[in-house]
Order: sequence, then structure tokens, then C-alpha cells
Amino acid sequence: MRWDDDVIALADRSYRAIAAIVEREAGLYMPETKKTFLASRLQRRLRFHGLNDFETYVRLIGDPGAAGTTERRHLVSALTTNVTAIYREPHHFDLLAQHLLDRRRQGVEAGGGLRIWSAGCSTGEEPLSIAAVCLHVFGPSWTNDAQIIATDVDLSVLETARTRDDSATLGPALAAVSSLPGGRTRDLPQAPDHLLALLRGGITYRHHNLLDDLDLPGQFDAIFCRNVTIYFSAVVQKAVHERLRARLAPAGMLVLGHSERLLGDRPELVSAGRTTFRRPLPDENVLARKAIRCR
Repeated sequence: MRWDDDVIALADRSYRAIAAIVEREAGLYMPETKKTFLASRLQRRLRFHGLNDFETYVRLIGDPGAAGTTERRHLVSALTTNVTAIYREPHHFDLLAQHLLDRRRQGVEAGGGLRIWSAGCSTGEEPLSIAAVCLHVFGPSWTNDAQIIATDVDLSVLETARTRDDSATLGPALAAVSSLPGGRTRDLPQAPDHLLALLRGGITYRHHNLLDDLDLPGQFDAIFCRNVTIYFSAVVQKAVHERLRARLAPAGMLVLGHSERLLGDRPELVSAGRTTFRRPLPDENVLARKAIRCR
């Protein structure tokens, strides 16, 4: 059914079916207040398939075969909000720089031991910003000391992150990292394309759904998962936060977005700054630290 000649109306039954599939596939919570948003975002997908109603679209995304699998990925992509920027929430990168300096003094980086995870990396601004901080702290050979894993559920933004060629825009913004304290070098490459290439050399992009365990072994010295879980239900948020917390190395830091709070059952993390948390070392005095009791 159509509202007019251009917009295809979304009936309640179809809305509920789509919302259930989206939450199952990607954890995205679509309460009834987002019905209009959902209908608007999916108009292009219906036009792409030449469909005149959402009922047929529901059957498509419910198809267990290849066609349904492919369209469910497009569905998640259409409903994902990708707002990002170089050094977004800059205080987090100040904290990261200090954290890496501390880890460097402890000798943790020897042999490329430092691992950082950008979970929900979108089009790549966050992992590039993290890489710029690593470059600042460790110098031009930073990839010998650290590695960055950048993941997202949206294949289209991952492709953008991997292939984007806008060094003239990104380069000057990334060069602002030289203002951070304590770096080994302030002599960043002058050519933006050279800087971007130097940063990209230490980033590995992977498709990953936060509802699932990351298919990589080991723990991370820092995990950024910012402004991602706000789109999940409280139950899913709690499960994701528990999963992230389990992948933190001792003294590792977990960074959430400015409007997010940590959910979970175990008071294992301590505050390390605004929406930033740290896993204590095993020998830290539990009674002396301020535990973050997750609700």
C-alpha cells in the first residue's frame, strides 16, 4: 500500500517483522517510535528491487537462501547510522596517548605486542585517528610496536574505509596529532598521501558483528567501541559490554561514546576518564581502587 505515488507505506505487521530481523541480525533496536525512520530508510531498497509493498520485502529478507542473506546485509547497512570524524571526542585520544606512553615505558610494545581494536569503525576515521596517535607515540616505525584491528557489521562502510582516497582532506586533520604531549617525533610526513599510507599500514579491516565473538585469539590493550551500542537494547548492550570486557588485557582500556554507560554484572573495571575504563592489573589493591559497579 502507498501513502502517495512516491512513498510506500509500512504496515504494523511488516514493521514488527523487519524490526525483529534487524535486532536478530545486528542487535539494532527499532522500537515503534522508529517506525517512520525505518520506513524512510528502506524506500530505496524497495525501489531497487522494484517492489510496491513491504510485505514482499519481508519475504525477501526472510529468505534463508543467498538472496535473503545478501539483502539482510543491505538492510543492516540502510539502518546503520555512520556519524564519525577524525579525532571525534578528542579527550579519548589524549587518554590513549598517555595509555600508550605508559605501556611503552613498561616495555609492552616490544615485538609488536600492543593490540588495539576499533569496534564499529565505520568509514575509518576512528582507526586512522588511533593510528596517528600510535605514530606520534612510537615514531614512523610504529607498526613494529602496535597493530590495529578495525571491524564493522556494515560491509559498505568497510569498503569505503579500505579504499578511500581523500588524503588531501584527511591528511591535515590527522597531522594535528603532533600537538599531543610525549611523542617520539613531531616530524610527520609533509605529503598527506604519505601520511595516510603510513597510518594505513598498521590497520587491518575485518567484517564483524558485535553479537558474535571476534574470530581472533588474544586480548587487546585498548578497545574503542564508541556510539555503537546506543542503538542496541539494554539486554544486547550488556552482552556486548561483557564480551568486550573479556577481551581486555590487564591494564587495558575500554572507550565508550559520550552518551553510553557501561552495563554488566562484574565490578572489574575502574574509571580512567570520561566514558573510559581500565582493567586493573592482577596485583592492584582492590580495596584502594574505585570500582565501577555496572548496572
